[in-house]
Amino acid sequence: MIYSMLNRCLVLLFVSTAILFASGLHFEHNFDKAMQKAQNQNKEVMMMYSATWCPECNYVKEVVFKDKRVIKYINKHFVLLGLDIQKDKLPKGFNYMGIPTFFFINKDKKQTGEIVGGDKAGKFLKELKDLK
Repeated sequence: MIYSMLNRCLVLLFVSTAILFASGLHFEHNFDKAMQKAQNQNKEVMMMYSATWCPECNYVKEVVFKDKRVIKYINKHFVLLGLDIQKDKLPKGFNYMGIPTFFFINKDKKQTGEIVGGDKAGKFLKELKDLK
């Protein structure tokens, strides 16, 4: 009986963890792979240029990108590409003034919009929607 209860608890824990990870955001880290995935899914690429030492970048990743409304909207409309200024060069034709910078890229690899900086989830979501 104790094994049965333990097994149920483990299954519940596993399912809960899987749901949490499945409903989050997934970052691609290769421009060409993100573009291909976006084309296959009929979406645009949302490229985040950031740094691990940037407090505003970390706020977006740890707070804004955990908001269910933001997750749902991004997953529906974009393939998320994450590039780090210390490790990755921006693709040709893209420039930035500060981080985080979010570039929105269509299937022709042309920039269709940009958001510089981070904000609270509600305001960030409004900015995303205003781009569409």
